[in-house]
Amino acid sequence: MEVATANATNVLPIPTDFLPLGSEHILQDYPQMYWSNGQKILAAARIVAQDNRLHAVYMGNFRCGADSFLAHFVHEEMAGKPYLELEIDEHSADAGMITRYEAFLDSLKGSKTVEKREQVSFKPGVMTSSPYGNRTLYFPHMSDSGHAIAAASRACGIHAEVLPMHTEEDLELGRKHTSARECYPMICTTGNFLKKLYEPGIDPKKVSFFMPDHNGPCRFGQYNKLQRIVFDKLGFKDAKIVSPSNDTSYEDISGGKGTKFRFLAWKGFVAVDILRKLKQERRPYELIGGSVDEVYDKALKNVIISLENGAKDLPEVLHRSALNFDKIKFSNGERKPVIAIVGEIFMRDNPFCSGFLIDRLEKFGAETFIAPFAEWISYSTYRYTRDSLWKGDYKGVLKSKIQEFSQNISSSKLHKAVHGFIDSERDISVKDMLSSCGDYIHKHYDGDPALNIGSSVMLAKTGISGIINFMPFTCMPGTLVSSVAHKFKKDHNNIPYESIAYDGQEDTSIELRLQAFMYQAKEFASKNGYNKPKEWHIDKLVNANGI
Repeated sequence: MEVATANATNVLPIPTDFLPLGSEHILQDYPQMYWSNGQKILAAARIVAQDNRLHAVYMGNFRCGADSFLAHFVHEEMAGKPYLELEIDEHSADAGMITRYEAFLDSLKGSKTVEKREQVSFKPGVMTSSPYGNRTLYFPHMSDSGHAIAAASRACGIHAEVLPMHTEEDLELGRKHTSARECYPMICTTGNFLKKLYEPGIDPKKVSFFMPDHNGPCRFGQYNKLQRIVFDKLGFKDAKIVSPSNDTSYEDISGGKGTKFRFLAWKGFVAVDILRKLKQERRPYELIGGSVDEVYDKALKNVIISLENGAKDLPEVLHRSALNFDKIKFSNGERKPVIAIVGEIFMRDNPFCSGFLIDRLEKFGAETFIAPFAEWISYSTYRYTRDSLWKGDYKGVLKSKIQEFSQNISSSKLHKAVHGFIDSERDISVKDMLSSCGDYIHKHYDGDPALNIGSSVMLAKTGISGIINFMPFTCMPGTLVSSVAHKFKKDHNNIPYESIAYDGQEDTSIELRLQAFMYQAKEFASKNGYNKPKEWHIDKLVNANGI
């Protein structure tokens, strides 16, 4: 009996006479399997599944991010054929491993006496990057920026809606159909989708769900593959997943209206980011509880209406909203310590998935700042330019440069509409982030880490009193950032810094850590003179804005 062994870091050689299929066939069933070792592991699993002489031992590492998705795909490739999956860490003893191997070999002998049953194997296949005209496109609840992209979709003739904010029911559904090793956003969005599919009267043939594609090293690009398998297993084969790619800066979603859609979505993201700044800079100081949220909710509705109608009046909408924020009554006194929240973009922006972090920090006496959601689009444009250069695609370079120019012009116009109403010193460009991260992470490490550290470096110069790096439990990029956090803190006047890995499980330790963190932040603010009273007598500069 021969046993092939594979893990996420290596694949042991298999004799050439056992190679009926290669990695190129895997890519047909698992498009955008961008981990080269993932391709090899899936190829090995397919080889083993089709050869009666072989059985497999799949060795993984505890908390290995790649394994959390590959384990599902390997299970489908094996199609019911027995194999052993082992998770190993530094505590794994030789005796325990030997016992498991022996038990596996014994079980293989027993399996030969059992009548084999036909088992269906589920694979994601190729998904569309553009929506279907006869379906409603549902966006997962991420942040209020989700309403902006849905409004931009509707302006392009796509029937689009944002799913409600997650609840414990969504989380329970997501956990039921995942292994709990995947990213927390993957579990939450899966539950969000399934809750809609299980809703009475919903026809899977009339719905589609937005889950973009992505390429390494983050696991984000594997979400839609596993969700496709989950849908098919549960009988929702007719439900579609729309997966535009970051290779084209996600413009494929528009179905031929790429420029219009992308420009509207960009304006929407910038506008919602501005509204959020107006809210977060003011809510900790409101005299009447809920007054800031009330103005914010009305402003958000007006922004959505503007986007649906082409966004021509968006600067005026933002300016009127800023004036309404300025009418709110605020308390005088010391400036509260400003806490910057960086980290995984879905979780830091999503109240439920962050454990309502903003509310908790404000309860402990903080003013908060979150990096803008629009940086997602800015970064995808940057990568579009960079990758086009690397590939020698000069048409792509030109296209991306036009995108970048348009984004900068429109963003400048929207920010001019609220000039004097928000603190603009923390508006940091993606280029500045990437030029500031080099002491800790290389700028070409794709994904969140370079932006995370780069923005932290820049924000530390703007009078903030603490940074919270918020990430999913077992997040690979987040763990990398945490590993350099100590050096970053030492290099920046020992600014209070806390990394929080969250998976939806509430415990008292998070609350205690936040209390201790806020105590340090208040001390830091007092020591550095960041607690001077905040001025609310704002120069509206109406004429200067031309509004």
